[in-house]
Amino acid sequence: MGSINMALGGLVLSGGEGRRMGYQNKGLMPLGNNIDLIDPVLRLLREQCQYVAISANQDIAVYQQKKLDVWTDVKPWVNCGPLGGVYSSVLQFPPEIDVIQVVPCDSPFIDQHVIQRLSAQRIQQNHLAVYAATKSQIYPVIFQFKREAMSHLQHYLQTELKHSIRKWLAQIHAEAVMFDDDSPFTNINDVTTLQRYSREGIYP
Repeated sequence: MGSINMALGGLVLSGGEGRRMGYQNKGLMPLGNNIDLIDPVLRLLREQCQYVAISANQDIAVYQQKKLDVWTDVKPWVNCGPLGGVYSSVLQFPPEIDVIQVVPCDSPFIDQHVIQRLSAQRIQQNHLAVYAATKSQIYPVIFQFKREAMSHLQHYLQTELKHSIRKWLAQIHAEAVMFDDDSPFTNINDVTTLQRYSREGIYP
């Protein structure tokens, strides 16, 4: 268990339609051992962050049973994709939260090393935002940004037709933090993959 960063807030993105999960709420799909797919990242963020919330647009009452704030997309950011969820949610974060760590609900193998490496490089290089990457792939949905970037995000949502996390991070000159291994970033985003991990007992 890592120590809590008092200025760091965590946000779990769980507001999508879940098309690859048969339009079921992805974060609430059973992973195994009586846990939902979202639970490992919630546990991780609780250990690392002063404040943790969920961005969701369905099954709000069920998510609230996890004893965290649940923020829905608000106008005019409805149907703006995950960045609309980020903006809507972070507006509600406590004022003492200066930095936000964003993770998706379907990446249960992210560990404290990932969060700590992102924080360290952001601080050392004084970047506005950082995101995870390996030699083979980038993971823009696993990113950390300073709250002062919210004005940039608002402008981006208002002026761009397509709201890509990758494109927004490029616009604010976010830095890639390189990791040697892709396994912490394994994405469970369809029923077949979820069933395989559950059947084999491969989960945190």
